[in-house]
Amino acid sequence: MPESASPPGDVHAVALRMLARRSYSCREIAEKLTRKGFSGPVIAAEIRRLERAGLLDEAELARAVRRAELRRGVGRRGVAAALRRRKLGEEPVAAALAGVSPDDEREALGIALDKAVRRYAGSGELPRMRRKVIRYLLTRSFPAAEVIAAVGARLGESDDAEEAVELADPPDVP
Repeated sequence: MPESASPPGDVHAVALRMLARRSYSCREIAEKLTRKGFSGPVIAAEIRRLERAGLLDEAELARAVRRAELRRGVGRRGVAAALRRRKLGEEPVAAALAGVSPDDEREALGIALDKAVRRYAGSGELPRMRRKVIRYLLTRSFPAAEVIAAVGARLGESDDAEEAVELADPPDVP
């Protein structure tokens, strides 16, 4: 159905077109519908309707975001940041984060480490490559101790442990 086929005031048709493209959280869809000029009570009723129909499921969206971020090679804190960006409620976020096991995070670290090693393979000498790989992994929100251990196992132990510790103190991710 072409976009102009439904009346502009048909919030349900607009919401369905949005959901046909991708999944949204309740807050995301509410913000988009507000920008399109729909009133608060109309939006709230539509969100309830979509939830009852199973078209808006924040718990499933949170699990999908968690899986996607882990497959991309992002750590637990990065998954939490992605969930916050999607404006999901507290309960779905907490449940999704509870589903991140240490094995999941180690697997994601392995994925990110593989990417970093390929990316920085031509960086010259090993100490320089090691620094770049460590920085890359820290920006992917992995714990510093795990990053240093994984890089040490893959690239060999660092001759300058103090330098590695300095690099391992990243700023908190908001």
